[in-house]
Amino acid sequence: MNFLSKLAKGEYSLPMTFWVYGTLYQILIGAIMIATIYFGVASIDTAGLDYSQEKSKVIEEVFSRMGLGYLIAILLEILILVIYTIIVTIGLWRSASNRDGWFWSAIVKIMIAGSLLYYLYGVLLSYNII
Repeated sequence: MNFLSKLAKGEYSLPMTFWVYGTLYQILIGAIMIATIYFGVASIDTAGLDYSQEKSKVIEEVFSRMGLGYLIAILLEILILVIYTIIVTIGLWRSASNRDGWFWSAIVKIMIAGSLLYYLYGVLLSYNII
């Protein structure tokens, strides 16, 4: 927990936080999720799937055939990824604030603000609010 606490407080350097904890670790967690989904899909019988229907229906059918263990693992991995992403984002912002010099600090803060606006836009769009 000391690692996550230091990360959230921005006590690591900006390059270390961005490249190692923000990028490399997220790729690693994503690869684990992809492997879990791959093995979950490989464990089901896909012979009766109708691939001509809408993509969301095919995905829904695949996940409904998956074992409970795989579904729980995928949900836990998503939860871990979301929590970790929030911690890294807070740590990036604080690390950028602690950094001498304005250029990279400003770039990181603009990227974070842009990402948050983009995610908010996606949520509003998916719920047909805009």
